[in-house]
Amino acid sequence: MAWDGILRGLWLFLPAYAANMAPVFVAKIVPAWSAPMDGGRLAADGRRVLGPGKTWRGLVGGAVVGGLMAILLSFLAVPTPFVRDGDDFGRLAGASLSNTFLFGAVLGTMALVGDAVKSYFKRRRAIERGAVWFPFDQLDFVVFGLAGVFLFAWLMPTGWVAQAYLSDWVVLFTLVVLTPLLHLLVNRVGYWMGLKDVPW
Repeated sequence: MAWDGILRGLWLFLPAYAANMAPVFVAKIVPAWSAPMDGGRLAADGRRVLGPGKTWRGLVGGAVVGGLMAILLSFLAVPTPFVRDGDDFGRLAGASLSNTFLFGAVLGTMALVGDAVKSYFKRRRAIERGAVWFPFDQLDFVVFGLAGVFLFAWLMPTGWVAQAYLSDWVVLFTLVVLTPLLHLLVNRVGYWMGLKDVPW
Protein backbone atom coordinates (compact mmCIF):
# COMPACT_ATOMS: atom_id res chain seq x y z
CA MET A 1 0.00 0.00 0.00
CA ALA A 2 1.15 3.54 -0.75
CA TRP A 3 0.25 4.62 2.78
CA ASP A 4 2.76 2.12 4.15
CA GLY A 5 5.51 3.72 2.09
CA ILE A 6 4.48 7.23 3.13
CA LEU A 7 4.49 6.37 6.82
CA ARG A 8 7.74 4.48 6.39
CA GLY A 9 9.41 7.47 4.73
CA LEU A 10 8.29 9.85 7.46
CA TRP A 11 9.38 7.38 10.16
CA LEU A 12 12.85 6.86 8.68
CA PHE A 13 13.50 10.59 8.39
CA LEU A 14 12.30 11.54 11.87
CA PRO A 15 15.87 12.15 13.13
CA ALA A 16 16.28 14.83 10.43
CA TYR A 17 12.88 16.36 11.18
CA ALA A 18 13.66 16.47 14.88
CA ALA A 19 17.13 17.92 14.29
CA ASN A 20 15.71 20.58 11.99
CA MET A 21 13.38 21.78 14.76
CA ALA A 22 15.92 21.35 17.57
CA PRO A 23 17.80 24.70 17.30
CA VAL A 24 14.71 26.67 18.28
CA PHE A 25 14.21 24.63 21.45
CA VAL A 26 17.93 24.33 22.26
CA ALA A 27 18.15 28.13 22.15
CA LYS A 28 15.52 28.28 24.91
CA ILE A 29 17.40 25.73 27.03
CA VAL A 30 20.93 27.05 26.46
CA PRO A 31 20.52 30.77 25.69
CA ALA A 32 24.14 31.70 26.49
CA TRP A 33 25.96 29.64 23.86
CA SER A 34 24.97 31.53 20.72
CA ALA A 35 28.27 31.67 18.82
CA PRO A 36 27.48 31.93 15.08
CA MET A 37 28.96 29.34 12.75
CA ASP A 38 30.40 32.04 10.49
CA GLY A 39 32.10 33.79 13.41
CA GLY A 40 30.47 37.05 12.37
CA ARG A 41 32.60 37.22 9.22
CA LEU A 42 31.48 39.06 6.10
CA ALA A 43 31.75 37.70 2.57
CA ALA A 44 33.16 39.68 -0.36
CA ASP A 45 29.71 41.17 -1.01
CA GLY A 46 29.70 42.78 2.43
CA ARG A 47 26.99 40.52 3.83
CA ARG A 48 27.35 37.91 6.55
CA VAL A 49 28.61 34.55 5.33
CA LEU A 50 25.69 32.73 6.96
CA GLY A 51 24.08 35.10 9.44
CA PRO A 52 23.40 35.07 13.19
CA GLY A 53 20.70 32.42 12.94
CA LYS A 54 23.15 29.60 12.20
CA THR A 55 24.92 28.79 15.48
CA TRP A 56 27.17 26.02 16.76
CA ARG A 57 24.64 25.52 19.55
CA GLY A 58 21.96 24.69 17.01
CA LEU A 59 24.22 22.36 15.03
CA VAL A 60 25.39 20.41 18.08
CA GLY A 61 21.90 20.35 19.57
CA GLY A 62 20.46 19.07 16.31
CA ALA A 63 23.07 16.31 16.10
CA VAL A 64 22.31 15.15 19.65
CA VAL A 65 18.54 15.25 19.08
CA GLY A 66 18.93 13.32 15.81
CA GLY A 67 21.01 10.64 17.54
CA LEU A 68 18.59 10.28 20.43
CA MET A 69 15.64 10.08 18.03
CA ALA A 70 17.37 7.28 16.09
CA ILE A 71 17.87 5.28 19.29
CA LEU A 72 14.23 5.83 20.26
CA LEU A 73 13.07 4.66 16.83
CA SER A 74 15.28 1.57 17.00
CA PHE A 75 13.36 0.45 20.08
CA LEU A 76 9.93 1.40 18.74
CA ALA A 77 10.24 0.25 15.13
CA VAL A 78 9.05 -3.35 15.10
CA PRO A 79 5.83 -3.11 17.17
CA THR A 80 4.48 -0.29 14.97
CA PRO A 81 2.73 -0.26 11.59
CA PHE A 82 5.57 1.82 10.12
CA VAL A 83 7.60 -1.33 9.48
CA ARG A 84 6.48 -4.10 7.15
CA ASP A 85 6.74 -7.80 7.91
CA GLY A 86 10.26 -9.08 7.53
CA ASP A 87 11.99 -5.72 7.96
CA ASP A 88 14.74 -5.28 10.51
CA PHE A 89 15.71 -1.90 11.87
CA GLY A 90 18.30 -0.35 14.18
CA ARG A 91 19.52 -2.53 17.03
CA LEU A 92 17.25 -5.35 15.82
CA ALA A 93 19.30 -5.57 12.64
CA GLY A 94 22.51 -5.95 14.59
CA ALA A 95 23.54 -2.30 14.87
CA SER A 96 24.98 -1.24 18.20
CA LEU A 97 23.35 1.59 20.10
CA SER A 98 26.46 3.71 19.52
CA ASN A 99 26.26 3.22 15.75
CA THR A 100 22.53 3.86 15.78
CA PHE A 101 23.13 7.11 17.69
CA LEU A 102 25.91 8.15 15.30
CA PHE A 103 23.74 7.38 12.28
CA GLY A 104 20.93 9.56 13.63
CA ALA A 105 23.42 12.26 14.60
CA VAL A 106 24.86 12.28 11.08
CA LEU A 107 21.38 12.50 9.59
CA GLY A 108 20.55 15.41 11.90
CA THR A 109 23.88 17.16 11.32
CA MET A 110 23.69 16.88 7.55
CA ALA A 111 20.12 18.20 7.58
CA LEU A 112 21.33 21.31 9.42
CA VAL A 113 24.42 21.63 7.21
CA GLY A 114 22.02 21.72 4.26
CA ASP A 115 20.14 24.52 5.95
CA ALA A 116 23.42 26.43 6.48
CA VAL A 117 24.47 25.95 2.83
CA LYS A 118 21.08 27.27 1.75
CA SER A 119 21.58 30.29 4.01
CA TYR A 120 24.94 30.98 2.38
CA PHE A 121 23.35 31.19 -1.05
CA LYS A 122 20.44 33.24 0.28
CA ARG A 123 22.90 35.81 1.60
CA ARG A 124 24.69 35.90 -1.76
CA ARG A 125 21.37 36.56 -3.49
CA ALA A 126 20.62 39.38 -1.00
CA ILE A 127 17.64 37.47 0.40
CA GLU A 128 17.22 38.57 3.99
CA ARG A 129 17.14 36.17 6.90
CA GLY A 130 13.61 34.89 7.40
CA ALA A 131 12.54 35.74 3.86
CA VAL A 132 10.96 32.88 1.93
CA TRP A 133 12.98 31.15 -0.82
CA PHE A 134 10.80 28.41 -2.25
CA PRO A 135 11.50 25.51 -2.75
CA PHE A 136 15.04 25.63 -1.35
CA ASP A 137 13.86 26.50 2.16
CA GLN A 138 11.96 23.23 2.21
CA LEU A 139 14.32 20.88 0.35
CA ASP A 140 17.76 21.83 1.69
CA PHE A 141 17.75 19.53 4.71
CA VAL A 142 16.15 16.68 2.76
CA VAL A 143 18.87 16.61 0.08
CA PHE A 144 21.73 16.88 2.56
CA GLY A 145 20.07 14.50 5.02
CA LEU A 146 19.74 11.83 2.35
CA ALA A 147 23.35 12.42 1.32
CA GLY A 148 24.38 11.76 4.92
CA VAL A 149 22.29 8.59 5.03
CA PHE A 150 24.05 7.07 2.03
CA LEU A 151 27.54 8.37 2.80
CA PHE A 152 27.40 6.91 6.29
CA ALA A 153 25.47 3.74 5.44
CA TRP A 154 28.50 1.80 6.75
CA LEU A 155 27.43 2.65 10.30
CA MET A 156 24.47 0.32 9.86
CA PRO A 157 24.44 -3.39 8.98
CA THR A 158 25.20 -4.24 5.35
CA GLY A 159 22.20 -3.59 3.12
CA TRP A 160 20.13 -1.84 5.80
CA VAL A 161 20.12 1.59 4.16
CA ALA A 162 19.29 0.21 0.70
CA GLN A 163 16.46 -1.88 2.15
CA ALA A 164 15.12 0.95 4.27
CA TYR A 165 15.28 3.80 1.76
CA LEU A 166 15.29 2.21 -1.70
CA SER A 167 13.09 -0.89 -1.47
CA ASP A 168 9.93 1.16 -2.03
CA TRP A 169 9.84 4.17 -4.40
CA VAL A 170 7.11 5.74 -2.26
CA VAL A 171 9.66 6.29 0.54
CA LEU A 172 11.89 8.62 -1.47
CA PHE A 173 8.84 10.19 -3.13
CA THR A 174 7.47 10.97 0.32
CA LEU A 175 10.73 12.55 1.48
CA VAL A 176 11.16 14.74 -1.60
CA VAL A 177 7.52 15.74 -2.17
CA LEU A 178 5.76 15.61 1.19
CA THR A 179 8.61 16.91 3.35
CA PRO A 180 8.35 20.47 1.96
CA LEU A 181 4.64 20.50 2.79
CA LEU A 182 5.30 19.17 6.30
CA HIS A 183 8.10 21.71 6.72
CA LEU A 184 5.69 24.55 5.96
CA LEU A 185 3.09 23.10 8.34
CA VAL A 186 5.57 22.67 11.21
CA ASN A 187 6.91 26.19 10.72
CA ARG A 188 3.41 27.63 10.86
CA VAL A 189 2.73 25.75 14.09
CA GLY A 190 6.02 27.08 15.50
CA TYR A 191 5.00 30.59 14.49
CA TRP A 192 1.61 30.26 16.16
CA MET A 193 3.35 29.00 19.31
CA GLY A 194 5.66 32.00 19.29
CA LEU A 195 8.79 29.91 18.65
CA LYS A 196 9.47 31.36 15.19
CA ASP A 197 9.49 34.92 13.91
CA VAL A 198 8.01 34.03 10.52
CA PRO A 199 5.45 31.37 9.47
CA TRP A 200 7.68 29.71 6.86
